[in-house]
Amino acid sequence: MSFITVSIYDNTRWDRYIRNAHTFDFNHTWHYHSTFPGEPVLLVYEERDDYIAMPVVINSRTDGTKSISGFAGPLASRNFAVLDNGLQERFEIAFLQFLKEQQISESSILLHPLIHATFKPLRTGRLQRHADSLLIDLSLSPVMQEANYGENFGNNVSLLRRKGYTVRQATSIHDVDTFADIYYRNSMHLQSGSAHFDKAWFRQILRPSGFESALLLACRGTQLTAGVLLTFCNDMMQLHLAATHEQYLQHAPLHLLLAEAGGLGKTAGMQYFHLGGMGRKPDVLFASKAVTSDTYPGFKTWHVPVQQIQNSLKNYRPQLSIAV
Repeated sequence: MSFITVSIYDNTRWDRYIRNAHTFDFNHTWHYHSTFPGEPVLLVYEERDDYIAMPVVINSRTDGTKSISGFAGPLASRNFAVLDNGLQERFEIAFLQFLKEQQISESSILLHPLIHATFKPLRTGRLQRHADSLLIDLSLSPVMQEANYGENFGNNVSLLRRKGYTVRQATSIHDVDTFADIYYRNSMHLQSGSAHFDKAWFRQILRPSGFESALLLACRGTQLTAGVLLTFCNDMMQLHLAATHEQYLQHAPLHLLLAEAGGLGKTAGMQYFHLGGMGRKPDVLFASKAVTSDTYPGFKTWHVPVQQIQNSLKNYRPQLSIAV
């Protein structure tokens, strides 16, 4: 009972497991992990025609200890709602063994509010809730969608249009590079890591690579004021990155971009627009909460305490390894 470990250097094998899963989002892909600091790996537990795979990043600390972070959670060949509990249980045992063998001192896996709506750990760890995501149903009317961003959102969008703000998709390398500069300045101001998001990364992500993406730009005249980088996987559109030019922060042009993004997603056949959870910090794109828990589901984190690694393996019964 052990994992198949797929290296970040084996991009073909990595994305084959991702694409063959029941569902996935951009954060599972090789491209998302390709420039991560640390050691990104895809852990795969496979039995016959079924498997569970989980991308993680192994981080080495200055004190010699190691931790694991996950930004997408496990995915499976079947929906977790109908997945055999025995398979999931054996996956968790293999994960515990991996943590022990790699001498991991901490493990924290961010889960997706849609993909992992029914996911619960069976043998180890606990789920922690974080109210930092927003889920918009794109089948709703534009007015109802805007209501989920807060009561003043629609008025702000109308005001931006009256002030001459417009939205368009990026059409040139210059557009991409300008947005990259704005994003870099935002990141430096927020003191968040962005070294792996250089201009080459932004240029590459807008090329077809197993997923679709789009860069929406808010402009005032010829001046680019803000942008949002959107990814499209299955029926989910996700806001991956956003940035605003420092001279236009007071106008909040991101509001207009969010309103226009909903229409773009619906045209592209997406059912949901997912925001938030970026960097495990509360999303700064909106200050108000959505009207219901269905549209404001929040993220959950699967956290495995250090002491439970030894205890769980000690209490593990061999018959669980028998495939069913």
